[in-house]
Amino acid sequence: MKRARFLVFIAIVVVSVSILFSVESEALPVFARQIGRDCTFCHIAFPKLNETGRTFRSNGYRFAEEGEWKDVKDWTTIPVSMEVEAEGIYNKDKKSGVETTTSDMKIEEVEISMGGPMGKTGAISVLGMVGIEEASIGSYEVDIPSAFVQVNDLVGSTGSGMLNLKAGIWEVAMPFLSSWQKVIKNRYLAEKTLGVFTPGQTAVELNGSIVAPEESAVPTHRYNIGLTRENINNDDKLKGYYASYSMTMMEHYNLGFIYRSGRETSGTQDVDVSKFGIAGEVEMGPALFTVGYFDSDSDSGTDLGNYLAEILFMPVPKVIFGVRYDVVKEKGKEDAKAATLTGRYNLLSNVFTQLEYRKLEDDSHITGTNEDEDRFRLFLVALF
Repeated sequence: MKRARFLVFIAIVVVSVSILFSVESEALPVFARQIGRDCTFCHIAFPKLNETGRTFRSNGYRFAEEGEWKDVKDWTTIPVSMEVEAEGIYNKDKKSGVETTTSDMKIEEVEISMGGPMGKTGAISVLGMVGIEEASIGSYEVDIPSAFVQVNDLVGSTGSGMLNLKAGIWEVAMPFLSSWQKVIKNRYLAEKTLGVFTPGQTAVELNGSIVAPEESAVPTHRYNIGLTRENINNDDKLKGYYASYSMTMMEHYNLGFIYRSGRETSGTQDVDVSKFGIAGEVEMGPALFTVGYFDSDSDSGTDLGNYLAEILFMPVPKVIFGVRYDVVKEKGKEDAKAATLTGRYNLLSNVFTQLEYRKLEDDSHITGTNEDEDRFRLFLVALF
């Protein structure tokens, strides 16, 4: 009965919000305002980037052939945007054989972003993001998911982004597959459990891209190599490095890999770890298919393998459906399985509501302390 009442409440909220916000809006986030285009110019489904968006991002938030970025003093808008995310949640879990139910409603996050290219040639690009999360009633936590500066065009022509130097905080991941790009809100197990993707990583890297001509059969190449600051017990923090490469063909087919090596804290000890992942993504009309395999090995004997499959379906511009299946394997234990279903409705060009259900089965406690979990989440997100 509690679940039924909660689902009825969700349905009422979704319908009510849809009625209240039934007109289009021209309010756009920071980069869309800078280049004077709608968010769909760079996103398949926000925040998932398309090939145009990946090129814009890897080139230091610039388009080589266009002039919007060439002189910061000519900006007609302040390069600041904000995202506000409200969440209602209902959770039923089983821990140590005991079932419990919880529910809550909170401001999940308020995130402020500022950045873009600077100077007459966009020689420097910067980005800073500050997130404020409601940890509990009356208690808030401040996080900095990204704060970096990038020196562009160390080699090659202006705006090409063939080789850049970047330092600060960001997520180490793949250009087409990362936690901040996910449409399904539930975290990837490659991030949560294996740590192949790491949001808020302090690092310095060399990165670049060789972008193919539009509609060309020649692939676009993106590459980076970096040194990371690790959260370990000893004082020798620079104990991690990584490299990734991705190839995009005909703008709709992506293939990439990532490799990481370093040290992590395991209890009171530091252990050597090596991690890698390989993934592919195909955009076919209104559908986007993603598959991947990720692996994490450590000296402590914890060796994990993760299989990921995800489909996003966008029958009309205002509607997105998604399904994800995540499996983690560890020798001698039962597999941990997470299946997620989501549906989004874009109320405005910058406001959407999203309903999500996640089923987790993890009798061996690979991903956490719960053996079984059913989670319903309702989001209302506004960007401006």
